Formats: sequence, C-alpha cells, structure tokens
Amino acid sequence: MDYNLPMILAEKVYKILPASVIKKLQPKIMSFVSQRLTVGHGINYVDINVVDHCNLKCKYCANFCPLAHEKYLDVEEFDKDCERLSSLSSGKIKTIRLLGGEPLLHPRLIEVMAITHKHFPVSGIDLVTNGLLLLQMPRAFWVQCKACGVTVAISHYPIKLNYAKIKSIAKEYRVKTEYGRKPRGMYKWLLDINGGQDIKESHAYCFRAKQCTVLQEGKIYACSLPPWINYFNEYFGKNLKASEGDYIDLYKVKKFEEILEFLGKPIPFCKYCNTKTIVYSNRWELSKKEITEWT
Repeated sequence: MDYNLPMILAEKVYKILPASVIKKLQPKIMSFVSQRLTVGHGINYVDINVVDHCNLKCKYCANFCPLAHEKYLDVEEFDKDCERLSSLSSGKIKTIRLLGGEPLLHPRLIEVMAITHKHFPVSGIDLVTNGLLLLQMPRAFWVQCKACGVTVAISHYPIKLNYAKIKSIAKEYRVKTEYGRKPRGMYKWLLDINGGQDIKESHAYCFRAKQCTVLQEGKIYACSLPPWINYFNEYFGKNLKASEGDYIDLYKVKKFEEILEFLGKPIPFCKYCNTKTIVYSNRWELSKKEITEWT
C-alpha cells in the first residue's frame, strides 16, 4: 500500500469538515491512519537518513534539513545496525526507506543500497528523493537499484524536474519509480518550546504515530523530530531535549516485541508537539530558516 494514501484521505476530510469538528474527530482519524500503517506484528516502514542535509531546503521540513550541516551516514556502522535489526525482526519489516536530507548526495549510496538489501532481502526498499540529481547519477546507480529491487520514490514538489526523461532512464534499467500526480502539501509542525503539552494527548492527535520509525546510529526512534532536534537547538539557541526515553537501543533489547511495544506508546518528546494545531497542506516554499516555520 502506498504510505501516502491514508494521509491523502485524512487531508480530504480536513478540507471538508469545519475546524471545530476536526478537533473532536482528529484522534479517531489519526487512529485510522496509524492502523493502516501497521502490519500485524511487524513494522510497515523504517526510515533511515542517508544524509542529514539537502540540496532543496523546504519550509516546514520535519527533519530540519534547512538547518542541518553536512552529515553522511557511516556505512560501516549502518551495516552493523542493519544486521542487528534484521536479526531481531526476522524479516518483519515491510519497507526500508532511504531518505534524508537528499540521499543522492551520499558518495557511497550504492553501498548503502546493497547493505540494505543484504540484510532485508524480502523487504521493499524505497529511495525517497527530490529527484534533482537523478539525471546525473551514473549507470552503476541504476544497475544497483535494479539488483536490490529499489523503488525510486520522487517527492513531487513544484520545481523543474524532467520526470519523463527520468522515467525513460529508469525503464531502460527496469527500475520502478513513483511520482505523485500533484505537488505535495507541507505540514507545519507547531513545536511548543516550553514543553507544556500533555504527551498522551499529543500522541493521540499525531498523524505520524506508529508510522515514523527511524533507525539512527544504533537507536530506534518513534518520531523523526528527536533525532535531529539538535539542528533546531543549535540554529535558534533553544534547548528542546531528546532523552533516553525517546528511543530504544538496538543493542540492549533482546526481543523484537520490545521494539514494537516501545513504538506504540507516547514518548517524552511528545511534550514539545502541539499536534492539535498542526497546519496541514501548506503551499510548498523554500525555507527562510525562520523559527516560525516550526513553532
């Protein structure tokens, strides 16, 4: 299932119903979304930042890419983490998403794809990209995509992109591509700098609950905000704390069920998210690196 479909349905509901009704129904709507993004006793998606920085700095970016400095995934450590997660999960991960930042910026991306496929041979692999660098990628990239069964998932932004040519090249190498029919909207996260939100309520209203599993440096996070909140803190001089309760250590857990149990609960960082007032379907723009883009 396309991971965007439940959210597309939710967005349509938001546009039709008045705000007062949405406020009452949102927990049920989000419950519907998260249920569609959970697969039995496994995980539907695990996100991996191949790089933290990006060549397209989108306003409202949930990974704080406009604020990030250059940082590349450590390939050797990634190999170890994948081996550990694969051993724990026994193939119960439907799809691995390689993203960022812009993953095509990583000089060892071909190795990253190979490692992912080696440890998760029955899982789908999505390479989530803005597409700007695809026409510059060497033949070896497309060959590896085919060999590893990678789907090139291009985020549709209102930018100049020769998708017809990209699709032609992908077809030549028999690589599957995905590209939305319409430019995507952006979600504006409303961070509570003072951390005054009720974590259970914040979790109940979060459309990313149960669908935003992140693997980073030997840790599994239930949300993409804590792993990269340091960029927000450094740039704006704030102190939103990501604590040990916001992740689970891959090398300390003994069973995959421990990870699943962790992913189903609110985390301490939820106190910083005013999810009831998230602004959906904003027009895409380039970031001006202003704190109001996230607060």
